[in-house]
Amino acid sequence: MVINGCKSLIIRCHFCTRLKEYSFNLFNMKTGEKIKYRCDCGEENIIISRDNKRLKIYINCFICGSKHYYNLHIHNILLNDNLINCAYGHEVLFLGDKQRANNMLLERSLNVGSSIGENISKECFSNFEILAKVLTIIYDLKRRSKIKCSCGFSQINIELFSDRVELKCLNCHSVKLIFAETEEDLSVLEKKDNILLEEKNISCIDSMKENDNAKNKRRI
Repeated sequence: MVINGCKSLIIRCHFCTRLKEYSFNLFNMKTGEKIKYRCDCGEENIIISRDNKRLKIYINCFICGSKHYYNLHIHNILLNDNLINCAYGHEVLFLGDKQRANNMLLERSLNVGSSIGENISKECFSNFEILAKVLTIIYDLKRRSKIKCSCGFSQINIELFSDRVELKCLNCHSVKLIFAETEEDLSVLEKKDNILLEEKNISCIDSMKENDNAKNKRRI
């Protein structure tokens, strides 16, 4: 059996509510080493340190606002996917296989913490129902390798905001903004067979831009 030391962390930022995915290689961590993971807003979400055969994880919890400490055995992390709960019983962190993490982003992203946490999450978005449908389409396209960048790189990061989803190329840092506020925004995305980011550029998919393009074509 091949054991993979490359793991993914999924957590929602306790400050700006962005859902973040971080990667780390367990085999590259030395005893006593400490790694800090920050959100794009600058807030610190997770601190991980290794103590011989155990991994110490410190979390700033989005659900209850407190700091939590977890002590996991490395053997368990290597062989299993872990859903870590807040002290109040709500799920706040996924730690495990990257492919499973990509699948879970759709399943869990809008329900981190369930119950109370789900209500908090809904209040953070301009149109929760539209955003959920947009995410469904995006993760299906990503699963089928239909999201790429013109620089030739296929590792695309997905970030969630209150009114949109942002795709970022991890190579050239190009960005594709996908707005998710109206039925028109959803309709435009539903017609896409693939999404291509423009190398070293910022582009967007939204109903206003598509409608303007359609009008210009009719004039021509």
